[in-house]
Amino acid sequence: MKCLVTGCCGFIGSNLVKTLLDEGHEVVGIDKRYSPLRLPHKEKAYEITKGDYNRITKKFTFIWAPLKDIRVFSYLMENVDIVYHLAAYVTIRDENVHENIKDTVEGTFELLDFIVNRDIPKLVFASTSSIYGEDAVDFIDEDSITLKPVSHYASGKIANEAYIQSYAIHNNFKAWIFRFANVTGKNQNRGAIWDFIHKLNDNPDELLVLGNGKQSKSFFDVEDCVRGLIDVPKMDGNKHVEVYNLGNDEVITVGEIAKIVCDEMHLKPKIKYSGGDRGWIGDTPNTEISIKKVLDIGWTPKYSCEESIRRTVRWMVSNWNELREENDNI
Repeated sequence: MKCLVTGCCGFIGSNLVKTLLDEGHEVVGIDKRYSPLRLPHKEKAYEITKGDYNRITKKFTFIWAPLKDIRVFSYLMENVDIVYHLAAYVTIRDENVHENIKDTVEGTFELLDFIVNRDIPKLVFASTSSIYGEDAVDFIDEDSITLKPVSHYASGKIANEAYIQSYAIHNNFKAWIFRFANVTGKNQNRGAIWDFIHKLNDNPDELLVLGNGKQSKSFFDVEDCVRGLIDVPKMDGNKHVEVYNLGNDEVITVGEIAKIVCDEMHLKPKIKYSGGDRGWIGDTPNTEISIKKVLDIGWTPKYSCEESIRRTVRWMVSNWNELREENDNI
């Protein structure tokens, strides 16, 4: 199978590319950023060229360019069987709405036109449970019509979902939309766990937690996320478009996450809270999504919330120097 992965150097995208390559598939990846830490299967050291394609292995080609330039490289994408679309503007704190529109929405328009022009039959899209906004309580399901985003990031994902729906129906390709819970794991370099480790490395005697620590969310391992992206489209046989929440069937509080991080780092700091019911403007204090729909077709997460968080802490701690260096260069 030949796959196109947008956002291939991102947190989830890099894990997806590695898994697809490990399973023997051919992958073309495109990303406007290059990450030496995340670039999968880089078997030898050589210069990566920006604005051009780079043949990393016989089965993996990396295009270092923004998604809006995808048509320039169409000659590399003959006979693509499926597109995994993960490229997006991912900053929620201190958002730039214009950058969000450019990267998340306009990039998707370019991709959708490309899919239609190349007659690619399948699209998998990474959306977010943030689109439910503050209504994401009591394990909300996919049929909820109350989408109340509180971040530009979530608003961009809603726009993409809508256009994917109409493009798929009008042009007769299949699409799967996955609304992720909080994904965590290998290659992650942002989020609450990262923030806690960063603070504890600077001061192991005190940890400031944003909000009141009672914010509750579902966390699931990036390994489970990738398996969902690959396996669910093989399971459900949808006609045009299907939407799935993807995560865990449990939640955990930010205060509990802080304690897990401290435990894994073998530290006993004084934990302080900044106060308020959320960490920052655009944050949703509680996210509880139902995954019954995806469970019913046979997918199930391998790791619990706590297991996912502990695995992430261990990976981050063991790769901290490389992560810090990469973040400094972004």
